[in-house]
Amino acid sequence: MNLNLQQLDLNLLLVFDALMRERNLSRAALRLHRSQPAVSNALARLRAQLGQPLFRRTAKGLEPTAAALSLHVPVRQALHLLQAGLGSQEAFDPHTARTFRLSMNDYAQLRLLPGLVTRLKTLAPRLLLEVRPDEATSIPAQLASGELDLAIDYLYFDEPELRYQPLGEERLAVIGRQGHPAFRPGLDREAYQAAQHVSILPRVGRGSPLEIVLGSARVQRQVQLLVPHYLTIPDIVASTELLGTVPRRLAERFAGSHGLQLADVPFEMAPVQVNLVWHRQQEATPGLQWLREQIVQIEQG
Repeated sequence: MNLNLQQLDLNLLLVFDALMRERNLSRAALRLHRSQPAVSNALARLRAQLGQPLFRRTAKGLEPTAAALSLHVPVRQALHLLQAGLGSQEAFDPHTARTFRLSMNDYAQLRLLPGLVTRLKTLAPRLLLEVRPDEATSIPAQLASGELDLAIDYLYFDEPELRYQPLGEERLAVIGRQGHPAFRPGLDREAYQAAQHVSILPRVGRGSPLEIVLGSARVQRQVQLLVPHYLTIPDIVASTELLGTVPRRLAERFAGSHGLQLADVPFEMAPVQVNLVWHRQQEATPGLQWLREQIVQIEQG
């Protein structure tokens, strides 16, 4: 990759960053307050200066090449440093078109998104939220590169550049079908360990809060089924002999509609801390400050 800094127009890097974030020419143009032809022309100029393509057009939008992916992290860091040094970040206008990318699991989506979408419809009607699955191994890198703006997670990552805002605590509960013998007369540790379970598929390189708690409490489960999403567990346990251990608010939400029995976990465990996570580079970004405030107000309100 050939890059002559003396001939480089800083505006080309701003266009490149917007395209990497939006992966869409029209949305990048709206983000930059420029016309689509102007953004397309800027991309062509940058591609000519670098001597290689940066994006491929697909049915879903723009797909970055390997060269673009390797370039984006240093470009993003350089732009953040420049903005911080000049103190030139503009105030965020919630009525402008903007895309934010968040990572969270399906249960967090169910809990947060209805209230957030309702709030944004009034406060920021042109804002687009793109929600992605919580892939633990890639979250720190995606936050650093700007591919993700925020994550909602229970994990603390081994990355000193990440920042955390507590959103609240989750307690776990056990659910099973009505009449399940494990609940008679009450669910105890012995019955819990003797039963068959459905559980969340562990994320690569990381355990779930339940697995961490079970390990420290020396509790052994007989897991018969692993699934990727919390929201499938109520349906599964309602029509099988499996037990599921899920966030208590999720258990309470589905217990009535699915005819489920619900019990506390039969061993000592501390609540699970849920956090809003972002990269230090985004600490003072006005748009993300604003969005973080909305999420915190919904989660803690």
